[in-house]
Amino acid sequence: MKKRFNRRRFLEISAGAAVTATGLASVPVYAQSATAASIIIDEKGTGRVFDGIGAISGGGGNSRLLIDYPEPYRSQILDYLFKPNYGANLHILKVEVGGDTNSTDGSESSFMHTPTDQNFNRGYEWWLMKEAKARNPHIKLYGLAWGAPGWIGTTGKPVYDTNNRFWSQDMVDYYIAWIEGAREHHGLTIDYIGGWNERGYNEQFFEAFHNAIQSHGLPTKIVGADSDWSVADAMVSDPTFNASIDIVGVHYPCTGGDGGSATSCPNTSNAKSLGKPLWASENGSQDQNSGAIPMARAINRGYIDGDMTAYINWPLIAAIYPNLPYNTVGLMVANQPWSGNYSVGKQLWVTAHTTQFTQPGWQYIDSACGYLGGSDSNGSYVTLKAARGNDYSVIIETVDASASQTVTFQVNAGLSTGTVHIWSTNLNSSSSSDYFVQQKNITPALGSYSVTLQPGYVYTLSTTTGQGKGTIVGPSPAVLGLPYSDNFENYAIGREPRYF
Repeated sequence: MKKRFNRRRFLEISAGAAVTATGLASVPVYAQSATAASIIIDEKGTGRVFDGIGAISGGGGNSRLLIDYPEPYRSQILDYLFKPNYGANLHILKVEVGGDTNSTDGSESSFMHTPTDQNFNRGYEWWLMKEAKARNPHIKLYGLAWGAPGWIGTTGKPVYDTNNRFWSQDMVDYYIAWIEGAREHHGLTIDYIGGWNERGYNEQFFEAFHNAIQSHGLPTKIVGADSDWSVADAMVSDPTFNASIDIVGVHYPCTGGDGGSATSCPNTSNAKSLGKPLWASENGSQDQNSGAIPMARAINRGYIDGDMTAYINWPLIAAIYPNLPYNTVGLMVANQPWSGNYSVGKQLWVTAHTTQFTQPGWQYIDSACGYLGGSDSNGSYVTLKAARGNDYSVIIETVDASASQTVTFQVNAGLSTGTVHIWSTNLNSSSSSDYFVQQKNITPALGSYSVTLQPGYVYTLSTTTGQGKGTIVGPSPAVLGLPYSDNFENYAIGREPRYF
């Protein structure tokens, strides 16, 4: 039976035999006895290299209203998404390569409506990538097409699949032009590029694409195939195709698929045998608040179960009208540019529990990743160590636990035995004051310390510092004043009018 008491003990923390922190928050108290677990954090432990946590603007039109927000509200939203040590602090921004086709909640404009037309100012993805880079110069950029203009595959160049003209040399050239245009017109380096969203793969296309990237001297890595694990089977059996793919990216690999519970995130032996980075290159499709629990599972369990080193949430933000599908799905909701109103979702703070305490290039310590007490019903934990220096971070979720659990950590030589900082989010709370809360620090004794974890939480234990929680709140919602009119005469060619 659950009970709630004010000012009740939140964490019982011991360093060696003596240190205890009390009175830090009001949380549920459970009658069950605490279970015990012991985790050794060994600097010599090996694991895959972490590639980051990201989100998707695209597939499609889900960021549309963001650019129409007036200042200062637009910058406030962008800060929550991209500013380091403030909010989501995203490591990867994946955007749609517009294709003049409805790709979920709208159509994103192509930069080439015809084979001879080019305009690198159409749409809002260029603007969004630049805003992300301005806040975090280290953020990685990833492009993927959901569709393509009708002229693709009609110019006489090779078509690799006569049933799907997307798989053609025209599309290879289209992608190359987009990557080079990002660099030449906007100063943006595209770090990763995909094939065709959730439409499988064509081996000849990816081989031609790989050769084109090499011949143009581009640093962009190819992600294949933004669909399912079957691409790994084909890579195992075809060395040339295997060489054309740098990263295996899969959509919704966890339990329940798109919008599912994510209680487990399995992989295949063929994928693991490739020796290449494995990504959940699209995951989520969940409400900004209720999706926090499956997200907490998926970020950790994607690595524990499936060796996946990146988690990319769809979508970044619900900046769409409320009458459209997925209108509350994302890290935030921003659907009233006329009033400036927006909301910060619980999912954003779950994201921050990993992004603010790690960086791409950190390494998982496999021996310190797993399930509490050996059971997924108790929750999961992953440990990562810094690429340089002796810092480490442990991200823990107890979303399925039914009792408190005391976990003892032993840090071996080579990693910091200094102060451990604790942050927590109560996933069962509807109050933002219970999200991403800094708790009392721990000072280990002889590298050892213990923490009592409550059910329904995400925790981060880290030797890093500098984290923060943005506290700015947007204005109240308001109805759009009517009548509203626009003669569309004041927009540059290629720019979309406000609110359309």
